[in-house]
Amino acid sequence: MKEDHQECLREALDDLAALAGKKGLPNRYHARALLVPLGFLVQEDADAAGAWIERIRQATAPFDEAWREAVEAELSLACAEHVHAADPRYLDLPNYDFEYTLGARERLEARLQAARVLALEVPPTLERGVERADRLLAPYVARRRPENE
Repeated sequence: MKEDHQECLREALDDLAALAGKKGLPNRYHARALLVPLGFLVQEDADAAGAWIERIRQATAPFDEAWREAVEAELSLACAEHVHAADPRYLDLPNYDFEYTLGARERLEARLQAARVLALEVPPTLERGVERADRLLAPYVARRRPENE
């Protein structure tokens, strides 16, 4: 998996370099393409992530405020998705897609971890919303896990 994340980071940095060459500005999709694989890499191999962190900082530095805005937009949307996914009105529905919700939560955590290691602010209101959603979701997830896990 580590190699997959590194390949994704290579591609995302290439896209960012091309964007800089065109004098474009990054958006939330650029932020997602860097944050998710970096966060997973941090979780799997913090040492390997170290070099990537510096490369990402260098690649995003020319974009300054636009990069921070792109990250903020991506984090806001990912957090909002999780908050809405934990709405008790939906959690009891027989066709609720818990697997999607849990996968999205893992990707959200990767984004949050990447933002932290890149020294990008995660607004406290977003963190509190995610924590609240996690508390709402926890009993539903626990009921669906087999006893031996």
